[in-house]
Amino acid sequence: MEPRVLRGDEADKLIIQLLKDAGKPLTSREVQVETEKRLVRCPDTTIVFLNKLRINGVIHGRMNKEKRAWVWWI
Repeated sequence: MEPRVLRGDEADKLIIQLLKDAGKPLTSREVQVETEKRLVRCPDTTIVFLNKLRINGVIHGRMNKEKRAWVWWI
């Protein structure tokens, strides 16, 4: 089954809820895995969409040298 592409506020709300439910920072890959489990995908690639949310002040993100990946949190 093909994942459904989320649009607008629906995508924002999903990412916010994923990060809240996790209770800890998630890597870009972990966010992508969680969206795939729900058979949905972000409007852009996951990293681009997460970065747009960060730039708009919706979520926080930074490079984690230990994990060698971007991590995201609320």
